Amino acid sequence: MSRTHRERILDYLWAISPDWATNSQLREAVNISFHQQVYLITQELMHFRLIRGKQRGRAWVFWADESLAAQLASPGRVSRREVATQAGQRLSPRAFEDLARSVMSVHLGVPLTPGQVPGVPKEFDMLSPERDIVGDAKYFTLVRGQRLRPAKFSIIAEHVWLLEKTGAPAKFLIFGNDRQVPELWLQRHGKLAAGVAFYFLTDGGDLEQLSSGQDG
Repeated sequence: MSRTHRERILDYLWAISPDWATNSQLREAVNISFHQQVYLITQELMHFRLIRGKQRGRAWVFWADESLAAQLASPGRVSRREVATQAGQRLSPRAFEDLARSVMSVHLGVPLTPGQVPGVPKEFDMLSPERDIVGDAKYFTLVRGQRLRPAKFSIIAEHVWLLEKTGAPAKFLIFGNDRQVPELWLQRHGKLAAGVAFYFLTDGGDLEQLSSGQDG
């Protein structure tokens, strides 16, 4: 099972302990495309006291927190080779959701966390503090690279409908793994999602907007 970017950053810092690493060094070591994404993850890990860090000039440096509490919560030491091997694996749906949340937080300029909107019976993958931005992540693939199962079409339509029920000004779905899935759905049913933006995100963190989600 693929590990998330957060887990791989923790792995790497434990692997080099007691040495430290900058965001740029972490980005290269665990193969994350966006510097901003690494910054968000390291700040979050430091906030939850899973790593230690401080600012040196214009750069942040981070190191493994070897206190007892952090050791109980952290994955422990792994080899540098294992970290590099993990970095080349295909993302799991859970890891993709984690990546999508970080990238969209940077893209939209607001922290996004899982949450619910009153009156809608679903926990969304991404919700802004003011509940004015709401989104979900989907990691689908075509069957034998050629067709999309009707059930998956229905899942996309259901999520579009649920997003519209939130009444949020900004609503989006972000897809990974196979860009043909959202493109094919938009070709057939795009008019049904006039108020929901569609994005595609590669495993490397490259983001592309497929539809604007503007009404009309």
